[in-house]
Amino acid sequence: MMRDVSGGLRPGSGMGRAAVHRCCRAWLLAFCVAAALPAAAAPHQGQRVLFLNAYDYGRAGVESYTRTYVAAMAAAGLASEDIMVEHLNLNTQRDPAQRNAMRDLLLLRYTEMAGRKADLIIAMQQPALDFLLSDLAPLARGVPVLAINTSGKALPPGSPAAIWQQKANVDFPGTLAQAMALFPETKTIVMAVGASEADQVLKRNMQQAALAWQGKVAMQYLDGHTLEQMRAAVAHLPSHTLLVTGNVNRDVGGNIATPVQFSEQLARLANVPAFGMYNATVGKGILGGSLLHIERAAQQVAQMSLAALDGKAPAAPGALLPPARPVPMYDWEQVQRWDADISRLPPQTLFFNRPPQLWHEHRVAVLLVSGVFILMAGLLSALLLQRRRLRRAESEARESEQRFRILVEHAPEAILVYDLDLDRFVDANSSAQRMLGLSREALLARGPFDLYSGKQPDGLPLGLMMEEHLRRAMLGEPVLVERHVRRADGSIFPCEVRLVKLPMEGRRLVRSGIVDISERKHSEQELLGYRDHLEELVQQRTAALSVAVTEAESANRAKSVFLANMSHELRTPLNSVIGFSQMMADSSSMFEEEKHNLAIINRAGHHLLTLINDILELSKIEAGRMQLQTGPVDLNGLLDEVLEMVRMRSNDQGIALQLERSGVPPLVRLDGAKLRQVLLNLLSNALKFIEQGSVTLSLACQPADKGQVALVFAVRDTGSGIAEEDLERIFEPFVQADSAVAQAGTGLGLTISREFVRLMGGELRVDSTLGAGSVFRFDLRAPVLQQPAIAALAPGRVARLPAAQRGRRVLLVDDDDNCRKLLAGLLAPLGFQLQEAAGGAQAQAMLAAQRYDMVLSDWRMPDMDGLALTRWLRAQTALVQPRLVIMTASAFEEEKQEALAAGADGFLRKPIEQEHLFAMLEQQLDVRFQRTGAVPLRVPAAAFDLQQALGHLGAAERQALLESVQALDLRRSAIVLAGVATSLPQLAAHIAAMLEQHQYQPLCALLAQLASEPQGEDA
Repeated sequence: MMRDVSGGLRPGSGMGRAAVHRCCRAWLLAFCVAAALPAAAAPHQGQRVLFLNAYDYGRAGVESYTRTYVAAMAAAGLASEDIMVEHLNLNTQRDPAQRNAMRDLLLLRYTEMAGRKADLIIAMQQPALDFLLSDLAPLARGVPVLAINTSGKALPPGSPAAIWQQKANVDFPGTLAQAMALFPETKTIVMAVGASEADQVLKRNMQQAALAWQGKVAMQYLDGHTLEQMRAAVAHLPSHTLLVTGNVNRDVGGNIATPVQFSEQLARLANVPAFGMYNATVGKGILGGSLLHIERAAQQVAQMSLAALDGKAPAAPGALLPPARPVPMYDWEQVQRWDADISRLPPQTLFFNRPPQLWHEHRVAVLLVSGVFILMAGLLSALLLQRRRLRRAESEARESEQRFRILVEHAPEAILVYDLDLDRFVDANSSAQRMLGLSREALLARGPFDLYSGKQPDGLPLGLMMEEHLRRAMLGEPVLVERHVRRADGSIFPCEVRLVKLPMEGRRLVRSGIVDISERKHSEQELLGYRDHLEELVQQRTAALSVAVTEAESANRAKSVFLANMSHELRTPLNSVIGFSQMMADSSSMFEEEKHNLAIINRAGHHLLTLINDILELSKIEAGRMQLQTGPVDLNGLLDEVLEMVRMRSNDQGIALQLERSGVPPLVRLDGAKLRQVLLNLLSNALKFIEQGSVTLSLACQPADKGQVALVFAVRDTGSGIAEEDLERIFEPFVQADSAVAQAGTGLGLTISREFVRLMGGELRVDSTLGAGSVFRFDLRAPVLQQPAIAALAPGRVARLPAAQRGRRVLLVDDDDNCRKLLAGLLAPLGFQLQEAAGGAQAQAMLAAQRYDMVLSDWRMPDMDGLALTRWLRAQTALVQPRLVIMTASAFEEEKQEALAAGADGFLRKPIEQEHLFAMLEQQLDVRFQRTGAVPLRVPAAAFDLQQALGHLGAAERQALLESVQALDLRRSAIVLAGVATSLPQLAAHIAAMLEQHQYQPLCALLAQLASEPQGEDA
């Protein structure tokens, strides 16, 4: 039995039985009236509907959909024989002869000559729509067609106009959000999906929904498994895992499955919570999710069908129909099994198998009993209170007058009570006697006219003023006025007078409260003078501050524009320099000397890019645009990696390199890239200013609150030290020590390091003694993670696309001809069909004229930039939407978010690294490049004779590789290895693996040994 979270009346309750009786009487009355009246013709009598079901019998979800639709149409007046349902069995029907026979039979059965021509056609699933358009086209001429649960793709040319599609609405984003709300500790989500074409469309929807959880949980897909392997996999899932069952129509081995039944099998086998897609699976092992309610969806299509039969088009020709709204629905037994907190679910969630509650069963009785109990408790409380009040009434009455007299006598203001009928004061307190200099007897013999002076602040006649104020006071309005009062000695002083009516039966009394405001008046005069002076000063300061703020905002905007333009103008030509030199290095027709020259160009380009990045990095820091990119970091591995990167340099200098660490957790969350750069900068500086001794990197860890750890990093050296006057200025940009050794680089290392540390929540400090060395240290706090780090694989070099994946159409949009040539030179040999556009306006015309699989567009273009092109393309709902990637030479991270928000699918920075470009193509186009030399990041096998293989390497290449390894220039090493891979791919892969594992010292020793032999002297 289905129930809402808010509950309701149980049918078995008293009110429920009464409602049933009323309903029965109403039905009986309606039946009698209907029997007495002549039968009216049904509104849709004689109309026919042809329901083409893509699948065969036996699918629970499809049969429930069809059954509900037929019942709804029959209830609207259609005869059951006029609702013609055909099960086409297109998912397993492979025999062309049987398919042709089925086509001929359907054409013969439902033509106008046979007298069974349909007035409306329902095509259930994409295969049914394709079969209708290709084989049963005569049936669709002049007949409206509702295509349900299709992919929504554009119809082929020549298709009838009266076809409306409704895409399958599977709410994977909603299901994932609810699953993570119920189980926030989840580490992995397993998606059960098949290998058929329809299943793969569903997988792409899953992948799109999973982008919101990228980096938070791992996503695994089972489309590469057979049915038995899927069952075995879900039966042994680890803890902190969730299962989402999608459609499995066919597995990778070609075995056919029934999606709903197979989802139920997986849910029953799973040892973790399982989420589904349809309401038909709830109560059969599926926990729930944001589900498609099959019966409601069928009712919605039935309503659209009736409107179409009435001649009302459901939408504009060719437009997509609104999808069915998903329903959050859960099995109460599964909720209890997995101890899920239902308060985290939406308030409109429906629950299956939920037992009735006392409130739902006996709501009226509970309310009545509660009301009686509350009433009796209230009466008893009232009696007790009344009794207590009676006891205290007399004592309170006796104390009331005394308390009132005390309050009046000790009030700071002068209080006088005036009787309008007697025209005199009838009471006065001690403050009034002191303020006015009169005794109580003298005051009680006077009235207000005897106290006020003739000249008052408002300038009105005294009698008129008194009459108006007393009238307002007797009406219950409090009156506060400023008056001049005369003392007994004749002196006049300013006062505030408050008049209030006293509620006394049979008498007209007014209480007058008088406060001397002489000092306040004097202070107000002084403050008035100060205020005039301050207002003048404030106006002057405000004008100056407004000018300063305007100038600062203008400068800040100018800096942001300058940074964006500089990033674009500097990195755009470097894109061509680095890209073309790397692409030419792969050529097998070049001489070794030419490759050597290209390597020099490429290294110079990367060096220039490094300098530009350092300057832009500092500019971003100063502009406040630097952001943290946190993630899991293995501190032990990071420390080892940093030391290995400088170990060869320290060995060459004869400097001892040491590492001290204690209590280091296996994994923490922080910005590993920035931490690595800070440690490398500090170690490099230490080695730069030391001639002998040692450099020590230390890390001390202490547990902190809220699952965090306190990290204390320090870099100590025994070098020459830093003079006291230089301790602060060394952190300034472009400042270097006054020595020949220190002049290499930009002088930004310490500046950027300090800003990075501050961004991570710490402070970089230095202690140094001239001649005794220096210590740089900083403290950080980071959350501790339990999940171990996962090792990656070296992808290898891209060689080509498989034959089945070639021919993808790609449009290159860039106003820079060199950039288009570079991309064309990289992609055309791999099997892509390329077309080029020199700007956004030209790209608009090309996109409107033909279909593309991907658009690679530059951001900054003169006529229409890439962002405007993206927004225009996403607004064209009639076009088949290609994947779109924005390219830019800007260095700002926030521009990536802006591009994705505009509708882009990906983002690339110039200069474009080939591997980044290929990885983006694989992700967006769902292709897999064939690669050469792909090896795991492990030390090469001992059986490989490295020394012998290096002997086949040219002298110039060995020398270039030796220099790059000695300088720890990994980019330069990669360029050299790219040339080596064309002739010696195994050697190139072997050396790349050694560099990835920081095996610099043995590699450098072998290269140096070969260089010292006679055949290597020319190098």
